[in-house]
Amino acid sequence: MITESTILIDDFEDEILTILEPFNARKRWDKTKHALRHEFVSLLEAKEYISFWSGPTRYLVSRIGSSYLYDVPLYKRGNLSKFRGKRVRIVCTHNGNHSWRKYMVGIVGDSPPEKIVRKLSYVYSFPEYVRGQKVLYKSRRFLVAQANKDLIILSNEEPNGYIDLAGWDSILVDGKKSKPVATLNHSVDGTVRGKRRGGYWHEGVYSTLKEAVDDLKY
Repeated sequence: MITESTILIDDFEDEILTILEPFNARKRWDKTKHALRHEFVSLLEAKEYISFWSGPTRYLVSRIGSSYLYDVPLYKRGNLSKFRGKRVRIVCTHNGNHSWRKYMVGIVGDSPPEKIVRKLSYVYSFPEYVRGQKVLYKSRRFLVAQANKDLIILSNEEPNGYIDLAGWDSILVDGKKSKPVATLNHSVDGTVRGKRRGGYWHEGVYSTLKEAVDDLKY
């Protein structure tokens, strides 16, 4: 799993970064910005970057032109498995339906020896703002805590740039990502209404809190 702590600032100076920087500096989608997007995508293809579609919760960036460097662990599977032991650049290149994004990935070099991750190890941590709140559910990785409705949680995956807890009773927090992944409302009859956050916005009504957690946690 790619996390905020494992991504690196994209400071690899090459032709690609030379185009990405002016592209990201332009705020409006004018003729020049469209031309720059076409230019850097064409360059990524020429450099034999692979491409695939995915949700922003897995690759953390959702704005076209955003990029970062990542040292691919030796155990990695899926889209990045061919890059094990390499340092890659990951670039968001297109928007899709239902918050999906297109990403392109290519090698910038070997991972430094001290950055090579050989074994998968899980470290779970929960944000400071859930401490002191009433805990309604807890497993090793997931926690449901009573919502502090005065709290606004910043999130680049939400339309307004933050998770507004007004109107919600609790939040489901993923300790692996160290951030909320769903908001919940609890009824007196024990049923729970839950809404998945972070780009997918899946919503449902569940007989129990455990059922809600099992459906909304991934």
